[in-house]
Amino acid sequence: MSPLQKLLEQSSLHDVCGTAAQRARLKATLTSTPTTRQVDGDLKLSEGQDLLFEEGRVHVKGHLILEDPSRLLVAGDLVVEGNIVNEGFDYALLFVGGALTARNLLFHGEVVSLGSIAVKGVAWTYYNDHSTYADLLTARVVVADDRADAVDVVRADRHLVGHSSQITEALGKVLHAQAWDAHKAGAYPDLAMRLCQGKELLREG
Repeated sequence: MSPLQKLLEQSSLHDVCGTAAQRARLKATLTSTPTTRQVDGDLKLSEGQDLLFEEGRVHVKGHLILEDPSRLLVAGDLVVEGNIVNEGFDYALLFVGGALTARNLLFHGEVVSLGSIAVKGVAWTYYNDHSTYADLLTARVVVADDRADAVDVVRADRHLVGHSSQITEALGKVLHAQAWDAHKAGAYPDLAMRLCQGKELLREG
């Protein structure tokens, strides 16, 4: 059984990824093949699907979409040219043994990167059922809506943390007008749909 397969036996990765030291120990156990797997288009995990990639690099040319519940585990780096989207309330897992990069991220479930997370636009996680674990998260805007993410260092122009009622005014200053309307309506599915359609959540500039 590979290390990734062993992780599938866990209901949550908090106990093995909750600190930088734990993530470093886990990373030392991982092995990956010296190859790249390319997905030409979107990669969508359907309800109940688990997917493991043992390659040292996975490159998704489109969007990465995880339906609840589903789990994607990558031994090495994960590059997503589009957006990463998980909208729902059941458990979903995105585990990356190396570095994670994407255009935008909207995620309800558990996110783990044993390297860094780099997002061009917004890295938006919400609700406190799960958490995000990484040494470094870089994005233009980071939003943690009613969620305690375990990221050691956050580098962002705006870092909004708190219940949605507490960060609403700040969100209104950074969101695209249509995304702002969706947020005011409390509609995370509408925000997810925008990202799946390749539309931005943030205002320009």
